[in-house]
Amino acid sequence: MGMIKVLGENIERFAGSAVRAKVMQGSERITAKSGPAEIAAWVKDAMKRLDKLVDKKERIQIRENCGYVCAQENRSMIERARARRKMSQDIGRFFESEQRKTLSGTRLVREGNMLYWYFTPHSFSRPMRCYCSLLKGLPEAETVSTTYCLCSQGFVKKYWESVLGKAVRVELLESCLTGAQECKFAIHLS
Repeated sequence: MGMIKVLGENIERFAGSAVRAKVMQGSERITAKSGPAEIAAWVKDAMKRLDKLVDKKERIQIRENCGYVCAQENRSMIERARARRKMSQDIGRFFESEQRKTLSGTRLVREGNMLYWYFTPHSFSRPMRCYCSLLKGLPEAETVSTTYCLCSQGFVKKYWESVLGKAVRVELLESCLTGAQECKFAIHLS
């Protein structure tokens, strides 16, 4: 399982092999034949272990770097957004256009030097809890640590940095995996 492997690599990179061994316990049982519920249960438990073993700064590094890999795997989506930005006469018009015609399952709101990007996985024709396939088997009544969602925070950061050609700061404000109706990210433009 690719993203589970990436998780382990990033844990080792930022927290060491001993922490990796503890957090990744049981991951060897996750295979291509594993069902969505089994995968989601393992991920939920792995996030609990990560929360116990690693401080917040390291958790952010680990999970954001997982998101950077996801951004690389979805680079065609980012390249299309970069192309739209290049075609726009100015940044204001670009944001207006992006707000009118958002990506499916998302919405974008600009307030001054802030963008708020909302992910609405429940709005798809096949509603889901999270866009990440690792959690598609998570029962509706269960929640997962927001540590998991720091991956999306990393994805959002890479997306907007690539599109805008400058560094941005991103904050996760709400998550569907903790009971919110939408995932909400604040993108600080300055």
